[in-house]
Amino acid sequence: MNCLICGSSDIETIDTVVSDFVMARICENFKPGENYKTKLCFCKKCTFAYYDYRFNEEEDLKLYRNYRDEEYQKTREYYEYWYTSGINQLLNSDLIALNEQRKQINTMLFSNTNQEIRTALDYGGNEGRTFTDSIGTVKKFVYDISGIQPINGVQNISKEEDLMKYNYDFIMCNMLFEHLSYPADNLKRIAKLGDENTFFYIEVPDENPFIKGNKFSIIKNFKLITNPNYSLLRLIRFYIKTRRGLFMPMKEHINFYTKKSMQKMLELNGFTVIDMSVTMRKSSLGNAEVLSVLFRKNYL
Repeated sequence: MNCLICGSSDIETIDTVVSDFVMARICENFKPGENYKTKLCFCKKCTFAYYDYRFNEEEDLKLYRNYRDEEYQKTREYYEYWYTSGINQLLNSDLIALNEQRKQINTMLFSNTNQEIRTALDYGGNEGRTFTDSIGTVKKFVYDISGIQPINGVQNISKEEDLMKYNYDFIMCNMLFEHLSYPADNLKRIAKLGDENTFFYIEVPDENPFIKGNKFSIIKNFKLITNPNYSLLRLIRFYIKTRRGLFMPMKEHINFYTKKSMQKMLELNGFTVIDMSVTMRKSSLGNAEVLSVLFRKNYL
């Protein structure tokens, strides 16, 4: 498969499989050992990394249905021993991570514009918790396929065709593009929702296994051992399991970006980057680097 961002055929690959947890979500009557095969790919031209297996629409709906509810948590813990109900709850309600995220979005947006952000959309935003008081001063919308109801003050848009009913000053996509099967296609759809006055924002994990190493390695995650939110025994069991298997089985994150690949994706789809940065994001479950970019559509 050629690069999903730039189309290059100069690709390095590693053979692997779709992970047990993901298989259990998307495939009925899954039995370990019957995992779909895939390749972890690296584009040497734009540095984008990705799995060549792409979820179809039905699989996407199955994987993200009632995201992080009790059924999701129990299924994931069965295959990934560290993923306890406590971890799941923290991921859903980590105020440290949420405040860090809000701070970064506010800083990047309002250091580049004095424009009032009256109507804003969180595309793929789950409950819509990322909004601050200064973002969406008149209306706040969230579009998400998980079926989760948004918090008070945020209006849900459940059908993609309904997105076109509004004019947005700001459209953000937080921790979404690492999950998308066809990120460039989604970017084109999102572009149609804004005009020359709309600011767009994307943030993704700054992780690339060909540049920064296996994100599931013991060395990379050594600090988790001293984090009281994790069970040391469960972590050890999980790492033993991963070391016995293939390199980085495919999970929910199927795309891995760098500044270079993000810039290329935006430029090729008619956008101009206004600001881009990599910052260390604090959270209760461990700090992580995040790639953030603010951009606008090109107009002649």
